[in-house]
Amino acid sequence: MSQIRITQERSKIRCLKLHKRTLVALGLRRPNHSVIHNDTPQIRGMVAQVSYLVRVEPAAGETAGTKQPAATPKRSTAKAKRSATGKPKRATAKGRGATRKAPAKRVKR
Repeated sequence: MSQIRITQERSKIRCLKLHKRTLVALGLRRPNHSVIHNDTPQIRGMVAQVSYLVRVEPAAGETAGTKQPAATPKRSTAKAKRSATGKPKRATAKGRGATRKAPAKRVKR
């Protein structure tokens, strides 16, 4: 049976809920994510429903159900700073108001 590669090209934000569920059923998670499926009428129907979000092309020599290798998450080389007690220090929330001073209290005269 022939196979097709389905690639999500657009975001599912502001789509109908049914279309979001169709993308989940196809196995698509994010833009530029591709999956391989057998070319069946059921898959073609789902693709037709969300055709404005996806791109379909014939798969060249790949097996159905295989996924692209997951990208390995980048880890920072810096180690977490630890205090004297051995617990990691909390990250400060710069730019979120944590560094602002409290407003001065009003004094009644």
